[in-house]
Amino acid sequence: MKIVHVHHHYWPVVGGLENVVKALAEGMAKLRHEVHVITSQYGAENRPREEVINGVHIHRVKAVRLGYPDLTYPLKVPRDLLRNADVVHGHSQNSLFTVKVVEEAKKLGIKTMMHFMAVDALRDHPNALVRLLGPKYSNTMLKRALGIADVRLARSLRDKALIEGRFGVNVEYVPDGVPRWFIERDYLGDAFRSKYGINGDYVLYVGRLHPLKGVDVLIKAMSLVINKIDLRLVIVGPGERRPYMELARRVGVDKHVFFLGFISEEDKVGAIDGSIGVVLPSISNYVEVYPMIITEAWARAKPIIATMVGGVLYRVKHMTNGLLVSPRNPAALAEAIVTLAEDKELGRRLGAEGRKSVLTWDEIVNKLLSIYSGG
Repeated sequence: MKIVHVHHHYWPVVGGLENVVKALAEGMAKLRHEVHVITSQYGAENRPREEVINGVHIHRVKAVRLGYPDLTYPLKVPRDLLRNADVVHGHSQNSLFTVKVVEEAKKLGIKTMMHFMAVDALRDHPNALVRLLGPKYSNTMLKRALGIADVRLARSLRDKALIEGRFGVNVEYVPDGVPRWFIERDYLGDAFRSKYGINGDYVLYVGRLHPLKGVDVLIKAMSLVINKIDLRLVIVGPGERRPYMELARRVGVDKHVFFLGFISEEDKVGAIDGSIGVVLPSISNYVEVYPMIITEAWARAKPIIATMVGGVLYRVKHMTNGLLVSPRNPAALAEAIVTLAEDKELGRRLGAEGRKSVLTWDEIVNKLLSIYSGG
């Protein structure tokens, strides 16, 4: 089967959706399908316009960008490639690049798939201009994408429910997976602690250092936590650390918070293994469509403490596979952290329950291939 994936970013750009497209493309190529990715040159300006990596044919086309990555527009669409495809799979209806390329495939009579995400998720954005204009743009793109997709897919049950309820169309739920090794790898917690010099219990945050991710709320919560128990916070992920380090110092938890920046996948497994649980303190629907860190924590049988935003509510069930708290609430977050720290058996039970829902990328790839072929 000749399969074309479309998104405005691809490797070497690293991010949630970029990693998803890469996992799907390489997984399908390993099964001897002819797999292509149409993407823009943004983030890969030093790479060839055409290359093959791990069996995947990458086509970086010239594009223009109006500030935001989603507002990337292709100046050239490789129609000859689309014309010979069996299926064209677009990722994110919010991406102008994706919608334009899939639209061209539709005109050529090629079977089209669209993976929908972050539907109606900008209404709580902290930026007033984004709150004003974002919903209008996203609603326009949603309707446009629905019109060109032969098959509609959703990464989250939230987006599936919203689209089916509003438009009365069928949407296939195809979530993200993890590599099989992520589940099967031996325990790495002790090695991680030794490498980074972390002693004692800690909770873990993995993600960007971004205002919408609620890292400041988590640091403030830690100032309440350490008044009750001896606990540390390990923060893993890219972004500007300085404002968060200054906040930690102001609230008196700087000696309890470890900023590790970007770490390897193996070290991430160790960070999860060594923790008492993973905290997801986000404050906006937009940034938590299908949080991969939930899947990764559950893959290692670790519990999640998460705020009730985006797709989280459709996955984390309070006191069943995790703990839920309201966003922007340091006191509620602190209470949940203390609960988990003081009841290790609860953490084991929540993590074990979460692990039951984890799928591997092999399983996701096979499901998509069945959908492609009409199965």
